Amino acid sequence: MNFATDISASLAVAAFSGTSFNPERRADTVRTEYADTLTHDYEHFRQQAEKGGTLDQLDAEFAQYRAGYAKRYRAYLASSSRCVSSFIAGPSGFPAARMNKRADIAHKRLNELCEYQERARKAVIRNLRPDLAPIMSGDSDAVQRLRNELLKLQLLQQQMKAINAAHKAYLKNPASLDKTDYPEQMKARIRDYKPTYSWEPHPYAPWQITNNGANIRRIEKRIEAVSKSQAAPVTETEGNAARIEDDPPANRVRLFFPGKPDETVRATLKASGFRWSPTIGGWQAYRNHHSLTVAQQVAS
Repeated sequence: MNFATDISASLAVAAFSGTSFNPERRADTVRTEYADTLTHDYEHFRQQAEKGGTLDQLDAEFAQYRAGYAKRYRAYLASSSRCVSSFIAGPSGFPAARMNKRADIAHKRLNELCEYQERARKAVIRNLRPDLAPIMSGDSDAVQRLRNELLKLQLLQQQMKAINAAHKAYLKNPASLDKTDYPEQMKARIRDYKPTYSWEPHPYAPWQITNNGANIRRIEKRIEAVSKSQAAPVTETEGNAARIEDDPPANRVRLFFPGKPDETVRATLKASGFRWSPTIGGWQAYRNHHSLTVAQQVAS
């Protein structure tokens, strides 16, 4: 793809006509840098899409990113085209204050471009890598994703223990390693390992195995808790001021008022994590002991 065509040569030249003795060369450099940036970003997004299994979304995500980046890049160049340097125009009668103001505006457009690029890159990767998204208790696939995470940890635990055991056997009898069916990469790690500290005699330190085991137990407990929550019924309680909806499967607690609550109540709700949801026509927050307590107090 020829990304450089997003930036017209005339716009790029105009951007440096008042600040460079060779605006054509600067224009070529800018268009090349723009194209290189998008080429690099597309390749990075493609790699992330492969890992996330979202290659079918790649083109749409990149097109939106490219359009936003090009729009802000052109805005920066258009703003720069209004800037003139005294070195180019000459010092006689040079409107320094006006040009300084225009330079500040161009700098602002450049900051907007950089901020958009950083923000949009993160958004694209977030969409292409749903597997990296936090596992929320109210997600419909929370239990399955937790089980997948648990399986990865369990396999890692088995691998770490196996490598350490093989290394221990190797130290006693180097020929024992050749009898195993471990991949060459794993065998090389066992052969080449040299302990840095006495408490790390094998490739995986005891603390790594201990910490991974603790994570396994943590995930197991969370699977149990989330499974229990998602199996719990949704309950409603009528209060004098509002109706409470306790929704464990969605991990939400909601408040429905007959009218708009007063400013004091709204401030209390916001401070406690509640937010107004036009979709449901009520206030909702993540379900926890604090939000349930506040809901009961406000609704009574």
